[in-house]
Amino acid sequence: MKEIGTAGYSHLILFCLVLPWAAVRSAAKLASLPYPPRQKFFIAVLLQHLFFIGVSVSVAWMEKIPLLMMPLNPILSVNLVVVVLATAIVFMLPRWRRNVENRERKVYLFMPRDSREKSLWVFISAAAGIGEEITYRGVMWVLLARLTGSLWIAALIASSIFAFSHYMQGWISIVAIFGFALGFHAVVWLTGSLIPAMLLHFLYDLMAGMMYSYYGEKLGYPLEGIPREAQTEREYETNENNETNEKDARC
Repeated sequence: MKEIGTAGYSHLILFCLVLPWAAVRSAAKLASLPYPPRQKFFIAVLLQHLFFIGVSVSVAWMEKIPLLMMPLNPILSVNLVVVVLATAIVFMLPRWRRNVENRERKVYLFMPRDSREKSLWVFISAAAGIGEEITYRGVMWVLLARLTGSLWIAALIASSIFAFSHYMQGWISIVAIFGFALGFHAVVWLTGSLIPAMLLHFLYDLMAGMMYSYYGEKLGYPLEGIPREAQTEREYETNENNETNEKDARC
């Protein structure tokens, strides 16, 4: 097992420690302030993913980590992408619709509405599919495997960090993302390549945004999003109803 150089340790510090901390801080900030204009937010996310790609490709080159190996079995790779993508979409469709029906405030950040926003979402999905697979399944997985001596312990750690770095989406989403991350690791392991996982990740993110857009238009989700005060009031009412139901049940 190869040792890790300075570039590798720097990558682990950035993506295992700094980025999750930044995700928690960003979530707290967004929860207490009005959301930024969606197009501005999309551009910031796109630039962030491009930064991830640049950093991780550079570290991969310095640490001699191969990134663009072709799949060992193209037919298996295509079948895996189709099966995993279909399973993920079937699992998430009711949740996407429910989030829109419940007027979840955070949905605004993942719901492209006009043609410009949808075009940006395509680029974001591609950048996330390429950048996050290179970062977490390409570079981080290999570096952690060198540290732990185990591919699967490394996969569990990398999946946990990947999920927690999506802290802004909430704890339920973090659990789901952890499961998806393990699935991406399995796809990479079975195919011997990051390319099928990149394609799968891109298609999933693209579908998520477009379905949010579809449900937003169909169910009348406000274009300007849900005000923070309205979300807080709705959560308070939900908690009050839950407490009332619990008291009735005890009686």
